Amino acid sequence: MENTANTTQLRDSGLNKNGKLAVKLIIIFVLSLLLMIPQVFIQNIVDERVETESTASYEISEQWGSSCRLIGPVLFIPGNKVEHNVYILPEEYKASGNIETRTLKRGIYDFSVYEAPMQLSGTFTLPKELTAEQLNRIKAGHARLLFSVSDFRSFTDNPILTYEGATIELSSEGYKLGGDNAISALVPIQTILNGGRINFSLSVPLKGSNDLSIVPVGRTTTVFLSSDCPTPSFGGRYLPANREVSDQGFTADWKVLGLNRDFPQVLSRYDALNNPGTIDVNLRVPVEQYQQTTRSIKYAYLIILLTFAVVFFVEIRRKTPIHPIQYALVGLALVLFYTLLLSFSEHLTFLLSYFIAAAMTITLITAFMRALLKHWGAAIAIGALLTLLYLFIYVIMQLESYALLVGSLGIFVILAIAMYASQKINWNQK
Repeated sequence: MENTANTTQLRDSGLNKNGKLAVKLIIIFVLSLLLMIPQVFIQNIVDERVETESTASYEISEQWGSSCRLIGPVLFIPGNKVEHNVYILPEEYKASGNIETRTLKRGIYDFSVYEAPMQLSGTFTLPKELTAEQLNRIKAGHARLLFSVSDFRSFTDNPILTYEGATIELSSEGYKLGGDNAISALVPIQTILNGGRINFSLSVPLKGSNDLSIVPVGRTTTVFLSSDCPTPSFGGRYLPANREVSDQGFTADWKVLGLNRDFPQVLSRYDALNNPGTIDVNLRVPVEQYQQTTRSIKYAYLIILLTFAVVFFVEIRRKTPIHPIQYALVGLALVLFYTLLLSFSEHLTFLLSYFIAAAMTITLITAFMRALLKHWGAAIAIGALLTLLYLFIYVIMQLESYALLVGSLGIFVILAIAMYASQKINWNQK
């Protein structure tokens, strides 16, 4: 009877002990979930900073000049009715320019703007696509050469037009091309009516911000651009045939054929070029700190949960009880890492900011665990684990295409280590 009573007492003691461990595990899990609330607040701060940066960028664009889209020159022959208008695109079209960037500051933000003296040249011939009716209207009409820029504030000086060897003055008289206001000049077209070719060149001094876009209006269009911008982004419908990007800048060239375009050689409406395929170069300095911070926040719960698990294992092995409030303090220190990261990254590079924020967080938690456990070895082990975790997360953030694969393998290894460590603990000991 006495042995039975002792056995029952031991079993009840074990159940009670296991029950206490289960309760503590539940408390730790609930704490980790509650710590997701400050993560949401931090993400809201990131979103607000992104909005502030966008507002500052808009203000710079309004004052300096916005993105530039170049269309033309094209020949415009007005008809008696709007539907009788004819727009003839160049047979050959060449565009070249050297884009010089400069940095403007607005608050804590740096924005890249540019000055781009563009040289446009080409030839006009009588297109074979003209109908007999359109040809008759051309012979009877007066032709204008039209050229449009999306924002007239982009002109830093008057454009200079050379047409058939003569310099012709351009003016703004209310014409439109592709939805944008256009400058124009009254020009003779007798040469092409006689089967010849008309040569033209246009010097356009521009300034703008963010993007430079060129519509390939020629039946054959070639574009060559160079710049001191080391971080260009090539977009639009047509990518460069050749490009070279270095720390000193870039060079790029394009060749677009009439067959590649989404509009014909002869148009009857100016708005036929409203949304054409374009050659785009983005010269904006990439602001990656907010995107990187947002990506790191997505891994916050993983770091908190794994840190809590290690602290719990150390608590069991060291037989030193740690209060849930102390777990919460560790969790808050882990959450504070993201506020530090955001703050530093607005003034330093993201890599340096990440290193400083991680070093501060790891030092704080290691010192706190040393004070709780009274053992440097255990505290340093937790600090080493946090170092590996932060390093692991940073590597994942840099691996765009392989982030999921590396992350999955890393979590698998961590789970395997946790399983192995759990076998070393006598869960029924006092």
